[in-house]
Amino acid sequence: MENIAPVRALTRRSRQLLQIAFIILAIGVLMVVVGALLTTILLIPRTHQLFGLYDFTGNALIWLGAIVILISLGTFARALTRRKENDLAYLTGDVLNESAYFDGRYSFIRNINRSGLGYIDAVLVGPPGALVFRILNSTGNYANEVANWLKQDKQGEWLPFTTNPTKEAVDDIQHLRDYLLKNRLETVPVFGIIVFTAGAGAVQIAEKNPVVPISHLHSLLQNLSEQYLAKQDRIPQETVTAVRRLLLE
Repeated sequence: MENIAPVRALTRRSRQLLQIAFIILAIGVLMVVVGALLTTILLIPRTHQLFGLYDFTGNALIWLGAIVILISLGTFARALTRRKENDLAYLTGDVLNESAYFDGRYSFIRNINRSGLGYIDAVLVGPPGALVFRILNSTGNYANEVANWLKQDKQGEWLPFTTNPTKEAVDDIQHLRDYLLKNRLETVPVFGIIVFTAGAGAVQIAEKNPVVPISHLHSLLQNLSEQYLAKQDRIPQETVTAVRRLLLE
């Protein structure tokens, strides 16, 4: 099984985002310059009946240009800080590779981030279908009932978890299904799993009818054999290859 990330695609998209940021910056600077010229070099006298509109236009261009420049700076930051690796997903892929079962038919694609799909920690693609991973390194005591999550604080009180892994996983699953449908791969079954990478002693989870299966990293292979791998020939290998290519391009 390959444990791979679409690094080239992520680098290409970051480069495209940088180009967009330069264009936005140029537009913002141009607006500020034009506005400054209009307010400095008066093309109509102050006594003209349209001077109020003229003055307003110059100042508006300066303010709007400043806002556009701020947007461009945000776009620059987004392009430069875009993650090209997910260490938790890499670790999870290594654990899967410990099993001889996951041979060349499978691809573990981590750190997926693309337009029309959004961000997904990882997707395992193989003959059983596509398995979406939501991976956390959180520690502590948790309770999950259906789609609700609680975490026990230091005083022993159960409070709503600051995040909802089930909702996030369900959203990722639906996004992938929609994305495959748009690319004529609607026959691919999509599953999901929530994985906690911390050791069993660091994470305790009480489950009741979970919407999305939950697993510790150390018991992941066993849990997959009971769920995702229960039926091993849901899609032909050519479809597996098409999904792999789609998520890596």
